[in-house]
This record gives sequence, C-alpha cells and structure tokens, in this order.
Amino acid sequence: MTKPPVESPSPRVEAFLSGAYPRIRRTTMALGIVGTMATALWFGWRRGLGLAAGAAVGYVNLVWLYHTSALMTQRMIAPAENPPSKLRLVLGFAGRYAFVMLTAYVILKSWPGILASFTVALFFPMIAAMGEGIYEAFASGKTSSAD
Repeated sequence: MTKPPVESPSPRVEAFLSGAYPRIRRTTMALGIVGTMATALWFGWRRGLGLAAGAAVGYVNLVWLYHTSALMTQRMIAPAENPPSKLRLVLGFAGRYAFVMLTAYVILKSWPGILASFTVALFFPMIAAMGEGIYEAFASGKTSSAD
C-alpha cells in the first residue's frame, strides 16, 4: 500500500504556525501579569506574590522545555553532525522537574499559605497552549481558504 503524497503547507500557513511558540510565551506572560494583579487585589499581596512566583517558574519551565525539545529534535534529525549529548538531553528534561519541585518545596517550607496560588500559576503555560490550539483551529479556516 502506497502512502499518498504529503502536501507542504503554503509559506503563509507555515509562517502562521511558526508563530505558535511566541504567541504561547506572550499569553503565558499576560496571564501571569493579569493574574498576579487580580490575585493581589482580591486575595492580598502574599498570594499575589505566590502567583507571580508560580507564573515565573511556569514560564521558565516552558522555555526550558522548548529548548530541550529543540535539542532532541536536532539530535534525531542530524545525528552525524555533532549532535547534543545524551547527558545534556537527560539533564535538560530532568532538570526542569527538579527546578519546579525544588521551588515548590522552598515555597511550601517558607510560605505555605501561598502554595495554592503558586500551583495554579504553574498551569498558565498549559492554558496558553490550549488557547493557542483553539486560536489555530478558528484561524486555520481563514488561513487555508485564502491560499
């Protein structure tokens, strides 16, 4: 059984889809800023600080994941051309989890009252990614019909 030929996306669609990561980063930052201000106003500055810390850790985690995934992709695509070491990839993925867990532990031990807002903010990158998926689903009809 032969596979049907895969069509390459048009340059316009490619440019649109390539902008997903920057849009997710901006949305994550916006959620962090707006969420921090709202939490500080409604629940106090301590919980706002917890949310800001969680948003910052979530953002760093997102960027770290992106770069480590890019290294893994680079290793798979160009194995003959000086690929990143396996140790670097393992440390990249494991280091993210260690960073988040260590930060959560320090917050739990130092300021247990803000752990909930910290934890909520860790989900901001996922919320931003889901929003990006919804945006792409609605915008893809406009992009693909114009080609």
